[in-house]
Amino acid sequence: MDVGAIHQNGYSAAGARHRENMVGTGFAETIGRTAQENAADQIPAGGEKSVFRWLYAADGSTGEVYRAQGDTSEHPIYRVASRDAAGNLTEQIIDVSQVDPNNCSTYEMYAYAAHLKESGKGGFEETVLHAVSARAAAGAEQNALASWDYSKNIDWTKAAEELMQSAYACGDLKGYWEWKKFIGFLFP
Repeated sequence: MDVGAIHQNGYSAAGARHRENMVGTGFAETIGRTAQENAADQIPAGGEKSVFRWLYAADGSTGEVYRAQGDTSEHPIYRVASRDAAGNLTEQIIDVSQVDPNNCSTYEMYAYAAHLKESGKGGFEETVLHAVSARAAAGAEQNALASWDYSKNIDWTKAAEELMQSAYACGDLKGYWEWKKFIGFLFP
C-alpha cells in the first residue's frame, strides 16, 4: 500500500509521530501537515453516513465515502468526495449496481468496496483495504502515485489477480487466499 492512511472513522496524526523513528521525519511531517490542512476543510456529510475516509501522503489528497440518503437495496447509492492537495473538491454520486469491477474508476471501486462492507459481505480489511491496496499497486506499476487520476477506469480484477499471484509466488498462501476472497467479492 502506498504511504497514506485509511480508517473507518477518520484519521489521527498521532500514528505518524510513531513512524518518525522508522522512516524519518519527512513521513510524519507530510502526514501531519496534510491532516491538519484538511481537518479545517472536512468534506460535509450532509446527514449521510460516513463509511470510510482516506488520506494519501504521496499526492496530498483526502477523501471520504458516504452512504447516500434515499438509496435502495436494488440501487445502493454512495457519494464519494475528495479534495486534492490544493483543496479542490470533487464529488461523485455512484449507483453501485452499475459498477463493473473490470472497468471502473477509483471512486467507483471505493464506493463498491464500501457497499460490500456495509452490506455485511466482508469486513473492512477484506473489502476496503484490499481495494486501496490494489489502487496502490496499480499506481506504482504506472509510476503514477503522485499524479493518480481517481476518475480513470482500470481493471480492478486484473490488479487484484496480479497481487494474488505475487503473494503465491512469494509463498504467502494466507495473502493469496485473502486476494482470492476479495476477487470473489467483486463478482457475487
